Amino acid sequence: MASANPPTLTWETMRNRPLSRGEKRAVREFYAGSYPEQSNYVARHPWNEMIAEYRVQLTRAVFPHLGKVLDAGCAGGAEVAAFRRAGVEAFGFDICPDLHDVAYPEVRDYVRMGRMDYIPYSQSDGFTTLVSHDVIEHVPIDHLERFPDELRRLGIRQLALVISKDTLSAGHITIQDTEYYLELFSRAGFRLLRELDPALRNVEAPIAWNHTTNEPVIAPYAGSGRPKNGWNVVPGHLFFANDR
Repeated sequence: MASANPPTLTWETMRNRPLSRGEKRAVREFYAGSYPEQSNYVARHPWNEMIAEYRVQLTRAVFPHLGKVLDAGCAGGAEVAAFRRAGVEAFGFDICPDLHDVAYPEVRDYVRMGRMDYIPYSQSDGFTTLVSHDVIEHVPIDHLERFPDELRRLGIRQLALVISKDTLSAGHITIQDTEYYLELFSRAGFRLLRELDPALRNVEAPIAWNHTTNEPVIAPYAGSGRPKNGWNVVPGHLFFANDR
């Protein structure tokens, strides 16, 4: 497994531009096994488990016919595991080169190493829905520009995404407004489900973890200001469907 100390990168100088081969290599090293471990993505903390369960419930509510689900940027596989516990056939992929060492043991047979512009599955795998939460902002923009081609190749019909605009967090290398993503995913035939906005506005969600009481803080997602992106704004939690 890679070093416990990932390389320090100057993200602000790399943001929103194609990266050199050396920079891409350094980014891959940054996301080695130490990254999901230090981020508690593989520690089964109640907060991460609750977020995974919540996102499964929300995605199922928005898309009653999920079909087979692919988690893009699955980290340790918490959401893959949560979907499978809910009876949904789910798989994942992640750029982490140590993925099979750090992933939840029960999902190691269902995750593969890959990236947004080189997804390690094919159309014959039969995926209907792709989910990606707090990942797309970590993807170099030249990789992201090729993502619609992969969605088209796989035959994906539905997208459930959370995309951050936080420039303070390490690794947030692509920071764009909603309009960018509307155009990006329209290339593969997707439209944003804006009609969901009123229904989602007051949905309660876990928004933080209270370390004093060791319990989650629950509040209306859009009204809480955390995450500050809200639902379908700048760009926050976005749901897309392909009607073509």
